[in-house]
Amino acid sequence: MSDWHDELEFALLPLEDAKIDSDCMTSVISNALREHGIFHQCRIGCAEDRLSRMVTAPHCWIELEQGWCIDIRLRQWLGDEDDLPHGGFQPSNYPRVRYQGSAWLIPHLGAGDLRAMTNDAYDKVKLPWLAGRARAA
Repeated sequence: MSDWHDELEFALLPLEDAKIDSDCMTSVISNALREHGIFHQCRIGCAEDRLSRMVTAPHCWIELEQGWCIDIRLRQWLGDEDDLPHGGFQPSNYPRVRYQGSAWLIPHLGAGDLRAMTNDAYDKVKLPWLAGRARAA
């Protein structure tokens, strides 16, 4: 993992305990990334565990440049196992899971809505240093 991807994953840790599903989590993370000018694409579709044949749908995640993804809700549905992706990752490093989906436009949400959705955890997400690193990577 690159340094800035490690830092991004660490910055998103406060959100892990938020009691929200992948659609709301994707909205929250997308808004944080957008605020700091980090290019990304939200996706909606499904994720399949090729080993167990379990599918979670609908499921939402974020794709970043250079093939990176963010998903901190998949293990909630498929199990907390090391060979299932979590946080920031390259999908090719997790062949057990197959993502399929299409682009999803996320509306801009105000800070009050984001705090309410995350029980104030949104205020603990600090990304300002990431924007320059993301563009340089």
